[in-house]
Amino acid sequence: MKKKSQGYAVIEFNHGGIPDNELQPEEFNQLQVSVLNALPADRKQPILRGCPAAVVNLATGEKIASFNMKNVAPTEYQKKALGRALYEATQRYLQDPENAKKFAEWKKQHEKDRSGSDT
Repeated sequence: MKKKSQGYAVIEFNHGGIPDNELQPEEFNQLQVSVLNALPADRKQPILRGCPAAVVNLATGEKIASFNMKNVAPTEYQKKALGRALYEATQRYLQDPENAKKFAEWKKQHEKDRSGSDT
């Protein structure tokens, strides 16, 4: 029998696009303060500095609280890597004639809907 996961996980999000000295912690609500106070000091300190993070219940997968989410910021490298990946995936998708046909139909309908709503 597999034992169920219990407890919580602290997930730290990327803020590489914002230097540490420019992070601004948000004002925490009552729930956030109580969750923060239950965390060990080594998990609490980055959050107090403004690092974005979420605390998740391992048993249910539900988010308990999130902190400083306005500070989530990818680096330029990460933005470019995402753009490259999306471009390449789109190119592969459109190489299939059936997908290209579906896209052309969608685009035609989209333009028709758009021109009708401007009047």
